[in-house]
Amino acid sequence: MRMERFTLRGQEAIQSAIEAAERNQHQQVEPEHLLLAMLEQPEGVVRPVLGKIGANVQV
Repeated sequence: MRMERFTLRGQEAIQSAIEAAERNQHQQVEPEHLLLAMLEQPEGVVRPVLGKIGANVQV
């Protein structure tokens, strides 16, 4: 994967997703890891968007 093609926030989310998978001893990164990483970004857009549609975004 060419990380330079992603925004800085995207790169951070991917790295956090990898770390989450490793922390949980998962052999591969799944969409759930990436979603968790994006929800944890303090200035990210995922939490506000999901909040607007009424989703519970507590992590």
